[in-house]
Amino acid sequence: MTAEVFGTDGIVVLLVLVVLIGVPVWAIVDIARQPAMTSGAKTGWILGLVVGTLLFGLVGLIVALVYLIGFRPRLGSTA
Repeated sequence: MTAEVFGTDGIVVLLVLVVLIGVPVWAIVDIARQPAMTSGAKTGWILGLVVGTLLFGLVGLIVALVYLIGFRPRLGSTA
């Protein structure tokens, strides 16, 4: 039924938007709950994610993936 209302292109656009916004939001929530980070590091990551997502979209997704895949595992926590 959703395909009938939005069409296939609309569903693809919706999924892309969910990923472009959802992954950075997930990273922001994870950073905010991370006890192993200093407040300055938290502020830097969150600011980079917010600015990258709101102004450039794909840049925010890339920053979120760098944090989630590269930086977060080194913290040794799954908060």
